[in-house]
Amino acid sequence: MEATGYAQGTTYKIIYINDGTDLQYQIDSILVDFDRVLSTYQPNSYISQWNANNATAAQPAWFSEVVGLSQSIAATTQGAFDITVKPLMSFWFEQKWDATAIDTLAIDSILQFVGYNHIADSQGIFVKDNPKVQLDVNGIAQGFSVDVIARYLDGLAIANYLIEIGGEIRAKGQKQDGTPWIVGIDAPNEDENMERKLALSLQLNNQAMATSGNYRKFVVIDGKKLGHTLNPVTGYPATTDLLSATVIAPDAATADAYATAFMCVGVARSKQLIADTELEGILIYSHRGKMETWISEGLVQQIADR
Repeated sequence: MEATGYAQGTTYKIIYINDGTDLQYQIDSILVDFDRVLSTYQPNSYISQWNANNATAAQPAWFSEVVGLSQSIAATTQGAFDITVKPLMSFWFEQKWDATAIDTLAIDSILQFVGYNHIADSQGIFVKDNPKVQLDVNGIAQGFSVDVIARYLDGLAIANYLIEIGGEIRAKGQKQDGTPWIVGIDAPNEDENMERKLALSLQLNNQAMATSGNYRKFVVIDGKKLGHTLNPVTGYPATTDLLSATVIAPDAATADAYATAFMCVGVARSKQLIADTELEGILIYSHRGKMETWISEGLVQQIADR
């Protein structure tokens, strides 16, 4: 069976093997409820109300879980992944640039309210130390929505499924014919109109996968391309040798967040984070004008086209 549709400004496709019961309506309903909690594009969502300092004291479980996981990953990555980045995102990407210089004073002013240290857990409720602190969970929420659907399917005792929402993926079990789930990883390409090409294909074994890249989304200031991944520590778009980062983790939220962090810290630091955690990864980067691919040791046997 399949469920397909639109959510979070993108498409989704969910393949599941059950007794033939159609779960389209239930999955759509879950994704609508998800946006009511965590969509920063909906002014009445819980996170939007929290950002506007109008939220009720009782926090939805999904909000608390995402913020808690984000805080943990922020600490592990030393702030490379940080959901308090929203004021910086607004500064950089919610305006049409017509400038030959960057307003460094404005960035310095915004940085006063950016940093995961501005969020605290007060008896199970996440609070901020300044009303100007705002959250942007777009670097983790899509992956988390995949996990929410996975939990729903697990609750129905569905043992075989593949969930894909906006490119974030989680697989369990195997396909109907008994073969493994195989997913593709795009080769970096700046031209959205060019035919999609795969860098490689990967077998997922009860794992989640997320990929992040800077090669298509950027702003141009003074003739320089600045990627859409911001460094929350410096306040500026990250400039690294990394073209795309694919992370394999037990859950899609973790994979999503670390893929975002890797685009911020570059190849060397990403390799170290993979070595220090239970993550696996595929890094595609530029080296002396050529595109290179690095695959973590634990993933080598899962590459499907080698």
